[in-house]
Amino acid sequence: MSALLQVRALSKLFPAGGGRRLRAVDGVSLELEAGETLALVGESGSGKSTVARCLVRLVEPSGGEVTLDGQSILSLPPKALARQYRRIQMVFQDPNASLNPRMRVREVLEEPLRLHLDLAPPARADRACELIERVGLGVVHLDRYPHELSGGQRQRVGIARAIAVSPDIVILDEPTSSLDVSVRGQILDLLLDLQQRLGLAYLFISHDLQVVRHVADRVAVMYLGVIVEQGPTERVFAEPRHPYTRALLSATPMARWGIARTRLRLVGEITSPIDPPDACRLVGRCPLAQPSCAARRPELIDLGDRHAVACPIATQSPHPGAPLRAANERIPTC
Repeated sequence: MSALLQVRALSKLFPAGGGRRLRAVDGVSLELEAGETLALVGESGSGKSTVARCLVRLVEPSGGEVTLDGQSILSLPPKALARQYRRIQMVFQDPNASLNPRMRVREVLEEPLRLHLDLAPPARADRACELIERVGLGVVHLDRYPHELSGGQRQRVGIARAIAVSPDIVILDEPTSSLDVSVRGQILDLLLDLQQRLGLAYLFISHDLQVVRHVADRVAVMYLGVIVEQGPTERVFAEPRHPYTRALLSATPMARWGIARTRLRLVGEITSPIDPPDACRLVGRCPLAQPSCAARRPELIDLGDRHAVACPIATQSPHPGAPLRAANERIPTC
């Protein structure tokens, strides 16, 4: 079965002055199947949100290919692209910025119904009531402005707007990072419930690895615009092969007090994303680095079970943890 969404060699370059270019996204390839959740993780500045915006052409990609059910999105003219937005929607990180402050919640929810479904006013009103209740709010909220709602309520409205036209895919760009901790679990439970009820596929962008482990079927790890590892979530978390993935996971806070764990710290100069050399992006910080790593950029190597890693040195080791132990340190976890 072919994937619902296919991304091939996606790239986005921004001018950096003096003829130089910042490679925010550099040859990213992904697949998303119907009904599954693919998490895109990495530290701030790795290019995750730029990938999301390129997929829906809020930012025009510099190269690559994006297909939805076999139809290219990047080659569509504006009118045809607008029709595709019925199938792929987005929930943004900051609901304060993504909701029009001059529109009541009712107008926010009815606008996509008018644009994509051409429903009559009574039908739009009924659908708005259904949507607001589906995301855990009441019809009383329909006549309020965004500033009259809490952060969690605003994000629920953003989710209701995204599912209004019954899309196949919802891109979630850090949907809980701007919310209070007490609200994050409620929003995640809502997203999982909607996915089960509506059969949605999620591209879940986050830097919170504990959340990712809870919600994602597969995970792709980004570093400086490239994918360095991807695979089933439990396998990547249990057997991370790329040094960057291992460093990222070792930095994740643990909920248990006083448990000693192994922490991998990457030291050295970070590669500049402005016209980077054709080499591994981690070469200046990697404890496994070899001369060949600086000679060419490694491609993703298939390890089986849809697990792939862009590090030929790591794939040669029978024990993924062994080569890196000398660079580790034992630290108490709080």
